Amino acid sequence: MTLSPRILLIAMGAILLAGCQNLNQQGSTGECTSVAPCNGNTVGSFGTTANTYNTPTTQNGAVNANNTIAVIKQEPIVVTATGYAALTTNKRLSKSQARIMTLRSSMLDAYRNLSERVYGLKIDGSSSLSNMVIQNDELRTYVDAYLVGAKVVSQREHEDGTFETVVEMALQENFRQCVTSSQGINTDPNCQVNPGYQAINVESSRPTTNFYSID
Repeated sequence: MTLSPRILLIAMGAILLAGCQNLNQQGSTGECTSVAPCNGNTVGSFGTTANTYNTPTTQNGAVNANNTIAVIKQEPIVVTATGYAALTTNKRLSKSQARIMTLRSSMLDAYRNLSERVYGLKIDGSSSLSNMVIQNDELRTYVDAYLVGAKVVSQREHEDGTFETVVEMALQENFRQCVTSSQGINTDPNCQVNPGYQAINVESSRPTTNFYSID
């Protein structure tokens, strides 16, 4: 074998060795190239091997970090209320009619108490004076609410003829947010429930579920 082919083989072997050595090296810019492919293994300065992972980036080059939100499962709020009604003494009603009317009255009273616990009540008062002496002092309280999902739990009759009704309602998931909202339940549109009925021929456009006066 002559000298020229031997030199050519030595040169080719040196090129192959250099290429194999560059496979375990990364480019100076940290990018994946054909000379320095990203195979996940880089050689540290102390001879230790570490695994590197590509960080997802957006088109603008910013790091796309995943935001993790901890969701705490909360138990539903179940509000209960009790209503009472005395047996009516109307002589024009039979005994069965009186019992049914009393039973319905206790149910309406329970719904009123439930509305007071959930939405609160409004109190209006007026006083009249004559010669610095109060002549008339009147307080009026009323509840204006639309209950969704309320149900009767139990109804029973006591020995004295009065009826007792227990109702309950599971509050919506956003009730806590509505209570702590700066806008409040009455002004926040996300906390309002539009009634599925339309009032016809009424004096007030806002239907009142219950009204009573205290003299």
